[in-house]
Amino acid sequence: MAGRWGAGTAYDPAAAQAPVLRWLTGSDWRPALRAVIAPTAVLLLAALLTALPSSYGDLYAAPFGTRFGAALAAALAALGAPFEVHMSMPIGSGGTGLSYEYLLRALPMTVAALWLLALWLGLRAGLTRWQARTGEQVTRPRAFGEAARTGLVAAAVTLLLGLLCGSDWQPPRGADDVPDLSGGFLAGFGFTVDAGWWEALGWSFLLAALTALVVYGTDAMRWAAWRNAGVRGWAVAALAAGRVLLVVVGVASAAAFVVVAAQGEDAPTLAALAFLPNLGLLLLGYGSGATFELGRDHGTASYLSAAEAGQRAQYSFFEMRDLTGDWRWAGLLALAAALLLGWTALRRGLDTADRLRLAVVHGAGLSLLMLLAGAGLTVTVPGLERFTASATGGAPVEHGSGGLTFATLLAANLIWAAAGALGVPPLLTALGVRAPLRGAVAGEGSGAPGQDGYAADLSASPTEASPSAAPPSPGPAAVVPATTDLLDSHDRSAPAVPPQGPARSAGGDDASVWRKQEPADG
Repeated sequence: MAGRWGAGTAYDPAAAQAPVLRWLTGSDWRPALRAVIAPTAVLLLAALLTALPSSYGDLYAAPFGTRFGAALAAALAALGAPFEVHMSMPIGSGGTGLSYEYLLRALPMTVAALWLLALWLGLRAGLTRWQARTGEQVTRPRAFGEAARTGLVAAAVTLLLGLLCGSDWQPPRGADDVPDLSGGFLAGFGFTVDAGWWEALGWSFLLAALTALVVYGTDAMRWAAWRNAGVRGWAVAALAAGRVLLVVVGVASAAAFVVVAAQGEDAPTLAALAFLPNLGLLLLGYGSGATFELGRDHGTASYLSAAEAGQRAQYSFFEMRDLTGDWRWAGLLALAAALLLGWTALRRGLDTADRLRLAVVHGAGLSLLMLLAGAGLTVTVPGLERFTASATGGAPVEHGSGGLTFATLLAANLIWAAAGALGVPPLLTALGVRAPLRGAVAGEGSGAPGQDGYAADLSASPTEASPSAAPPSPGPAAVVPATTDLLDSHDRSAPAVPPQGPARSAGGDDASVWRKQEPADG
């Protein structure tokens, strides 16, 4: 209704807000909140299972609340947080004492894998609910928005857990039910356990954001891979290498658990459950020929003698030293991984260039996982310089580490990956092994492969799209495979009938990737 001052415009309070504030207050955070519930439950459950056993020290056992706080700090190591322990102990009388500070960096890959799996399932469920409710396509702004929101929510939950974790504990002494049997030694003895949760903030944000981006942007990424031969080759290599890695790491983890369980000790076997992928990767790397190293270095000041400082112990598949010959069976893991990689390349019908991509991706990915499987420990003893000679006057620091050396694991993984991806397929072909026949890329009469309502011009180049192509003949609806099948088939042929729309330019993004698929004319 027009007044004397004109028709006017409706007032929108959100227009006056800053873009960041408008994004924070105007976005739907419920999918991100729901998706983070399951990963948080994984961390809490891992801490609960760790804190449940009550045989931690019989007479001087810590109460459950103290154990749970320490276990929660240890569980945050799955997100990259170092585990910190401060121990104080008296020496002599007069209140003089020493304190030990331990900083452990070890990634419990079992907990980390379960965290990622729970997050992925939660994000997939949220995406399914959103598509069923709205029937809309996932645009790039929404994909990046969901990734940012999921990362922020995961970081906020990590911050909350980091503030709640940790505990202080002193053994009970002098009570009626717990007599002091230490002769006064426990008078100043105590533990403080905490986690470097501030490091876990960044990793939780990064992992959650990348996982959400993969889930919400997977269709667009697969379309982009289908439209570009180079991108498609690397995408197929990444998918194939990822599936091979899952199988190989799973088998190696099972073998490592058998090795640990065969020792017959309950405590190491239970502790190994949290680090099964770590142990499996170390066993696989050792069988591949990489060198496993245990080392200890002193810092700027040390209470160790020169003979004790800087010790190194290396174990190689080609130099067993004092190990038994049974460890050579670990070489079967590397051989099986190479055979599986070669069979995958043959089954997908990859050419030489694509097999080379597969070898590079598999070798690099496996090397990264093996690097993360190692562990490091730093011990600092403040105050010990008062009792020992120190060149710098600083607190003695000792660094210990265990894991595969980078140069040897990278070389071993690349050699085995090249042998598997490039050498095994011709060998299998010479032995008469044939890859299974794969179905057609698109059904007869289908303009483009469909997935979640998207459509795109899938022709390899604009010149391949013939404008005189005949329209599809009426008949039964053809079965159109999903984009995962399209990538698996690795077929470079264009669809039978190119869809209408602008041709893809030589560079840049193609808007048709995000265009909603229109219903076929009846």
